[in-house]
Amino acid sequence: MSGNAFADSPARAAGEESAESIAPHQPQGGPLSPERLERWRAMPPEERERIRERYRRWKELPPEKRERIMERHRRWRELPEEQRRYLKERRELLKGAGPEDRAVVRKFFDRMRSLPPEVRTAAREKIREGRSLSPGEREEAMRSLPFYRGLSDRERDTLRWFLFAQPGERPPHE
Repeated sequence: MSGNAFADSPARAAGEESAESIAPHQPQGGPLSPERLERWRAMPPEERERIRERYRRWKELPPEKRERIMERHRRWRELPEEQRRYLKERRELLKGAGPEDRAVVRKFFDRMRSLPPEVRTAAREKIREGRSLSPGEREEAMRSLPFYRGLSDRERDTLRWFLFAQPGERPPHE
């Protein structure tokens, strides 16, 4: 699709959450609703340009990468609302964290990704259950995870904060 053709139907490429996703939700050439066209026309020029740029970048991605992105997006939409909210809250906490705390969290995610699928699923379930436990019970449950026991006290504090803090709660070592 050329830049001019895109200017006539950008919402097709931008999808419902145009500012949030680079993956199109609607196949190219699909019908463009009057509401989406009106939203496009009401957008500030800077926002439209940002969407055009995202679309250009999307089209430059290799097909396999676009497929992976679309699959992750599909899986995200299938998550229960409570889980999506929790993950969004964790992302916001991490944005406010310092470099050392972010490094601990990255280490945690790297370790989780390295686990066999069944062990990773069990660890996720233990963490999910931990959200409803008292701090003492939660710590006991977490210590049953081998990678957690291998962390320093400071790393455990940071990981507990990241996994269980309320939105807006500051990291423990600020």
